[in-house]
Amino acid sequence: MRTAFPLAWLKPGLLTLAGLFLLTAPAFAAEPSAKQFLASIYKAYSGDNANGLDWRSPKASRYFDQSLAQLILKDIRESDGEVGRIDFDPFVGGQDFEISKLDIAVTENGLERAEVIAAFNNFGAPMKITYQLAKTAKGWRISDIAWKADKAEDVSAESFRSLLTKPLP
Repeated sequence: MRTAFPLAWLKPGLLTLAGLFLLTAPAFAAEPSAKQFLASIYKAYSGDNANGLDWRSPKASRYFDQSLAQLILKDIRESDGEVGRIDFDPFVGGQDFEISKLDIAVTENGLERAEVIAAFNNFGAPMKITYQLAKTAKGWRISDIAWKADKAEDVSAESFRSLLTKPLP
């Protein structure tokens, strides 16, 4: 004699699975895109009370991938309280800032890597900063930065990573 499999047994399991999906789906949807990650950085550089970020500190891993954060921390240790290899804020390509007309655009996007360009005026002068981003377990992080301004002497022609691997001045 064969017993029919009661469908009532499936209902609690299906409801549990559906509930788990609904609880975890927002977590995946809430992960910021490469553009949102960079926009969150520039919030610290915009507005009347803009102070920038404390990127040259143990907080470096909030913004940079592991290898770049390690280079920043090495620079801090080796410079012994002095300026170090980087004498400007990499997010503005200078020491001072008054950001206007910010535009952030993703030019290449993949699952693990993205190239994002932040174009803006700093004290009225056009600036373009290209970010190479890497997807890490903590989300998007910067793996390198390159700067372009109207005047070549305004910023370095080298990338952020290459500047950090040079000997101290």
